[in-house]
Amino acid sequence: LKFAMRLVSIVRVLCWPKRCGVYRVELNWHCSEATTESQCSAPETKPKSNSARTARLHKQVLSAGLRWLSDAEAVEAVKQNAKERGNDTDFDKLLRDGSDFARLRTEMLTLKYRRQVNSKSFHLQGKGEIIALKEERANLKQKTTEMLEKEEELLDGLLSVPNNTHPDVPIGGVEESKVVYTHGAKPEFNFSIRKHSEIGIQLDLIDCNSASSACSPGFYYLKGALAVLEVALIQYAMQKAMSKGFYPIITPDIVKHDVMEGCGFSPRGDKTHTYSLENRLQYLSGTAEMPLAGLFMDSCLPKKDLPLKVVAFGRCYRNETRGRGQPIKGIYRVNQFSKVELFAVTANETGRESSDMLEEILAIQKEINEELGFHYRVLDMASEELGLPAYRKYDIEVWMPGENMYGEVRASSLVYSLVPALIPFRSQALPTALISRAIVCGYRIIVI
Repeated sequence: LKFAMRLVSIVRVLCWPKRCGVYRVELNWHCSEATTESQCSAPETKPKSNSARTARLHKQVLSAGLRWLSDAEAVEAVKQNAKERGNDTDFDKLLRDGSDFARLRTEMLTLKYRRQVNSKSFHLQGKGEIIALKEERANLKQKTTEMLEKEEELLDGLLSVPNNTHPDVPIGGVEESKVVYTHGAKPEFNFSIRKHSEIGIQLDLIDCNSASSACSPGFYYLKGALAVLEVALIQYAMQKAMSKGFYPIITPDIVKHDVMEGCGFSPRGDKTHTYSLENRLQYLSGTAEMPLAGLFMDSCLPKKDLPLKVVAFGRCYRNETRGRGQPIKGIYRVNQFSKVELFAVTANETGRESSDMLEEILAIQKEINEELGFHYRVLDMASEELGLPAYRKYDIEVWMPGENMYGEVRASSLVYSLVPALIPFRSQALPTALISRAIVCGYRIIVI
């Protein structure tokens, strides 16, 4: 029996390289002798988010998450920050998941090491020992499955934890947001004011009914002079940004799962506003910030090129409601709109670069509003209005006479630490501690 088992082991060793080669080919493409891409066809399998880049990003999140979960003081600080931002992450469950994952991973690695040691002397084992090794192999498979399931739960929890909050941000809901600047006064008219939707329909400039029939509610057609006006506003905003040293880019409208997730946007769950492509881990971009982050993903930026400032035009898609306040008919708070976005990557040697960039972006927004003749106000948004990724956010609200209310048309956000942790990029000649704290600032002009 021992001689037969030894012979089987020798045959396995001799056949193993060939089996590995076949396995490797079948994982990537279905082809016999793959020499060119045209000779192969993609495997007909359900898409999974297990790309090498996604796996690497998740590994970084798990590593960082397990470190701060083991620090009771850090956990309390993160929990308090989440509470102030209105985040509903279950930290008790997160701690349990972290502990269970660490235990399962240790058990799995121990079993894996024992299997590797025993496999070297497999052909010398007796019948009873061989049976025990098979049971151990089945136990390893079970532990691996349990660990992967717990890893998914832990990742979902960690990715729901919000970014840190700037110490000057007001704590509370939208009503706590602080007005930090006001320009002009509310305009007065000696005639009856009409809503923009009524004027647009009367002049045949806006057609929401046809768009609802052709697409769905929340979409619209711009016609005639209004279509020309949107193009003119986009060109005006691009030229303004370029005059301030921003490099122009037109972005793709589709992003991958790992890019969206890395930007702090969840494409899954009941609360998502994302349009997804069926049977693909790809999504319609809700903001040009996502493809711009992907542009710099996995790149090393020369220190001499910082700050790196770009201005991008893109179409944005969001399956969302009308937002704060009463519902507004027309083309405000819609599911598709045009946007010009400023995006900057700065160093962090003095600790002021990112804040200075945020103020520079805000100054450009103010200049645009004033040149267009708007009465507007700037709000330092309260903690519960920051969402998941923002460290600090300014909203610019313009007075809308037809609606008798202020409406958000622009926003500037400072994303501190979160995006670089999930969208890895680094700068040459900067210390590691500062590389990990590189800054991304985002800004948008919503054309309405």
